[in-house]
Amino acid sequence: MGGDLFSDDEPGTPQTTGTGLMGRGYPGVVQDASVVIKAPVGTTLESIPLPRPPAGEGALSSEEEETFEACKAGVDNLHKAFWIAGKALETMKTGNLHRDSGTPNFADYIWDNWEISESHAQRLMSEWRIGEALAAMGWRPRESQVRELTPVAKVSGDAAAVAVYDTLARAGTRVTSRALKDVVRQLPAVLSDSAAPDVVRAVREILEPPAPVLANDTTADSESSDVPEHQTPGPSDVTQRQSNDKKPDPTDSEEVRRLMQTLAHVTEAAKAISRPAVTRAINEHPEAAMLVVSEIETALGKIGRAIAVRRTPR
Repeated sequence: MGGDLFSDDEPGTPQTTGTGLMGRGYPGVVQDASVVIKAPVGTTLESIPLPRPPAGEGALSSEEEETFEACKAGVDNLHKAFWIAGKALETMKTGNLHRDSGTPNFADYIWDNWEISESHAQRLMSEWRIGEALAAMGWRPRESQVRELTPVAKVSGDAAAVAVYDTLARAGTRVTSRALKDVVRQLPAVLSDSAAPDVVRAVREILEPPAPVLANDTTADSESSDVPEHQTPGPSDVTQRQSNDKKPDPTDSEEVRRLMQTLAHVTEAAKAISRPAVTRAINEHPEAAMLVVSEIETALGKIGRAIAVRRTPR
């Protein structure tokens, strides 16, 4: 149990669409966890109190006993949700809740009960907040994936680490620990004091290839199509130029480019939303969700009215 329990690079791992929250309408791809999260009855992340100092030096109080039982159940659920286990471990250690167990040393206690090494426990305790945040956004990260984000969290905070994972998932890239490690390695050092939006921008710059040379690049045209002064243009040259004159590049039109940009945004937004996600949002936060849905409907209505024009070319 002390090894890598959450390897994510096995071939053939199924993928599902994630919801995510950061970014604006980018498609998301997320891997199913290696096991289904089925915590014991009453054991959820919210049921485990936040870490706090002991209530006293003597026997555990009734409240501490309840907290201890919830923490032990959370760690038993390690294979199912590492962030719950991480929070449970930190709460137990911080509160010294194991002091009546007969094993006063925390490292010995967790090894005797769950065969979790001290180094593994430290990793879980440093990762659970990132895992919790990603789970709340609809992702199901592996522990090995979040491990690659901890260098970002140490320098720029948990929000920056979450932004790296979320942006990579939304880019349509298969999220693996290897992919995350590669992105983190390329992040600029200036991100040490950057907010999450700056991290998102930096990750997108790493993932997106350089823009191709536009077809209407005047420099390229002059180099490839100019005919030497002493040479008379042949029939094929004349025909090609006439063809180009008759069919101008549509991207020369700012209005066409604006339509193309709108299409790209609408397409990306359509990929990022689903009926189940909307239903969950309304069930969890009815007032806020309905307000957002209303705004989306208004925006879609505006787009519909704008494109309801005469479609026959002049």
